[in-house]
Amino acid sequence: MIVDQKFFQHLQLLVIVLLLSWRDTFEHSTGMKDVIRCIEKEKEALLKFKDELIDEYSQLSSWGNEKYKKDCCKWSGVGCDNQTNHIVELDLVNMGLRGNISISLLEIQHLKYLDLGENDFNHSRIPQFIGSLGRLQHLDLSNSNFSGEIPHHLGNLSELNSLRLSSSADGSLTSTNLDWLSRLHSLKNLSMFSVNLTMATDWLQIITKLTQLQHLFLDSCNLPMVLPPSPFNASNSLSAFGLTGNEFSSSWIFPLVFNLSSSLTLLDLSSNKLQGEIPISLGNMSRLTSLYLYGNQFTGEVPCPALSSSLTDLDLSNNMFNGTIAQCIGSLSKLEYLYLVSNNFEGIITESHFSDLSQLQGLYLSSNSGISFNISLGWNPPFQLTGLYLTDCNIGPHFPTWLRTQTRLKYLDISNAEISDTFPDWFWELSPKLRSLNASNNNFQGVLPDLSSKFSNFDSIDLSFNHFNGSLPILPPNGFVVDLSSNEFSGSITNIYNETSCYWEYLDLSNNLLAGQLPDCFANLQNLVYLNLAHNNFSGKIPSLKVTLSLHLQNNSFTGEIPTSLRSCTSLTFIDLSQNKLTGNIPTWVGDTWTYLVFLSLRSNEFFGSIPSHLCHLANLQVLDLSLNKISGGIPKCLNNLTAMIQVDSEFDSAFILYYEGGFESAFVTWKGKEAEYINTLNLVKLIDLSSNNLIGDVPTEITSLVTLVGLNLSRNNLSGFLPPNIERLRSLDFLDFSRNHFSGGIPTGISQLDQLGVLDLSYNNLSGKIPQSIHLQTFNVFAFEGNPRLCGLPLTKACPKDEIAQVPKIGHNVDGMKNQEEDKLINDGFYISMAVGFVFGFWGVCGTFVLNHS
Repeated sequence: MIVDQKFFQHLQLLVIVLLLSWRDTFEHSTGMKDVIRCIEKEKEALLKFKDELIDEYSQLSSWGNEKYKKDCCKWSGVGCDNQTNHIVELDLVNMGLRGNISISLLEIQHLKYLDLGENDFNHSRIPQFIGSLGRLQHLDLSNSNFSGEIPHHLGNLSELNSLRLSSSADGSLTSTNLDWLSRLHSLKNLSMFSVNLTMATDWLQIITKLTQLQHLFLDSCNLPMVLPPSPFNASNSLSAFGLTGNEFSSSWIFPLVFNLSSSLTLLDLSSNKLQGEIPISLGNMSRLTSLYLYGNQFTGEVPCPALSSSLTDLDLSNNMFNGTIAQCIGSLSKLEYLYLVSNNFEGIITESHFSDLSQLQGLYLSSNSGISFNISLGWNPPFQLTGLYLTDCNIGPHFPTWLRTQTRLKYLDISNAEISDTFPDWFWELSPKLRSLNASNNNFQGVLPDLSSKFSNFDSIDLSFNHFNGSLPILPPNGFVVDLSSNEFSGSITNIYNETSCYWEYLDLSNNLLAGQLPDCFANLQNLVYLNLAHNNFSGKIPSLKVTLSLHLQNNSFTGEIPTSLRSCTSLTFIDLSQNKLTGNIPTWVGDTWTYLVFLSLRSNEFFGSIPSHLCHLANLQVLDLSLNKISGGIPKCLNNLTAMIQVDSEFDSAFILYYEGGFESAFVTWKGKEAEYINTLNLVKLIDLSSNNLIGDVPTEITSLVTLVGLNLSRNNLSGFLPPNIERLRSLDFLDFSRNHFSGGIPTGISQLDQLGVLDLSYNNLSGKIPQSIHLQTFNVFAFEGNPRLCGLPLTKACPKDEIAQVPKIGHNVDGMKNQEEDKLINDGFYISMAVGFVFGFWGVCGTFVLNHS
């Protein structure tokens, strides 16, 4: 029996070999291997189409090359019919294409599928000839930067069953009426995103005529609120309906939804202005599986009768719901994802809230600070979560033991959850599956284990603002975000990773007790976008670094000069090297290389030399802080080239955004004489601080061109000359400090026009004359003007001469401190002659008496 089996196996192999050999011989003799399916006319049309495109990423490199030159059916994105060999598909989505769409497409008359989405056609109009591709069944022109009126010729595509159109957020793609849509009787899927339909008052009437519609999404289209037509013949086939971002109110939209279709499975009314309570009649939509109402203004408690028992996805986030979360939520047995983030819920969550939620995979309750968890130690949940988000909920003081049962957990956020505990050992058994862990802003303690052996594949670890101590753990090399800031880690960081290269993009070790020199292996961190080592005690020279956007090294003990390795970091936007022991000249290449900078602080170091005029090339700069150094020379006259300090609405605010968490850059800035940390509003600060240096010369008048400047501090230098005469141009100033210099002359009267000014300090100079009088200037106390012996007037106690003796004229001075040309009319030549004659008669009237009277 065994022999027979082996015989048949060998026989089968022999037959297969013979068949393969016969196939190769047959194909070679008949030329079948070289069968060309492409139709020549359609191939030429594609080549003409390509010629008018800009393909900078070579996505269409296979079109016409030697290997595939003859058969266009093998070209990238091209699909042919297996029987007729006609081109029936062009799928060019997300290829980075630009340029023009050639009319040669009309030569491809059998085209059924055309997708040009996710490209960039530079606000060009949608070509009208696309409406002549009469066999099209699928057309996608979304997110490709088209603008102008949608051509009504698209209504000729009678076989179309799927249409996707969108424009950029500015709504540059428009349609004043949608009558052309009514001719697309075969349409099943319609999606319009950010298409301006403000004038399309017929939109509701038109979509009711599309009886084959199954999926309809009109998101952020500025749809007008119109009454439903009568009679209202809605589609019975509609299963998915979305009107996100149209600013509708609940009094109008819900009756429409209830009448629109009885077969809806997905309803998306998010990001509108819906108010009041959710109508209970919503619960009659028995087939509804996905309900998205986030980003509205709903109030009250969650009404369970309004929730269909068939729901699998429920999103009520970012509303104004209050009260307790009803336990009847636990009866939605098919629920897979529950989003209640950012409401005003309160009360206690117990096991009964999850009694029947055996299908639950994602639980999102973050940003409901009134919620507390009261879960028994031995609770075994009925679900297996992949995502759990409980930010700001009270789940402490102990680590939640029921997490031990969640073996599928990938995303865990228990930040700011009032936990005062250590991580249990069993937690690290779950960690290999975790992709994201956020336990920040708690009171965790203890020493962390070797994290490189605990995480096999992760995106982010955030354990900041806790009380972890000991040495830094060895970190896994394959993640993107590592944040261990604001803890009590100590020692060096020479062994934080044991790989030759790491993929970290965001590394934050600030506000710890770390010390020693930075290892040279930091040069291996080639992917860093954000590096923050501030507020530690690092020393030595700054090693070779490669950081893309943001570098924070402030408040350490770094020495030496700014490393030339940073010269290659040409896209840096944020640099803070303040409060170190750095020395040398400020390199001229700073202004030539870091042209994207919005924040530069070299405060409190030992830099010397002059301020390089190359800094004026930093047109995007909003904060320049060179204070507390040994810088000499004058203030560059070219500061008026700092464009971001001139524009009213800065276009550079996006540079302050932390890309991975959506917050803003933070920094300590000396403002109004005090050091303060700006966390979410740093993008609003526009500051030049050159104080406490050895600067000489005058203040260049060009500085008054920076009309959106909010803070200007030139105090504690050796500046001289007069205050800028047109200082009133700086109308946005909130903080102005010229104190402890050698300025002379009068205070410009224009300073009284700075009505936004909150802090003014002109003390300890050589200013003279009367302080300009205005209601706003009278709000400043004597300390703003003291130390100027020749200055007079309120709020100083020293009165001006004119105020003391009204008949004695005052010699006026202009803003430059010079004598006015138009003096008081009493002071003229006759006035001085009368004084001389009076003196002579007075002198001899007294002295002559003594001469004649010998006794």
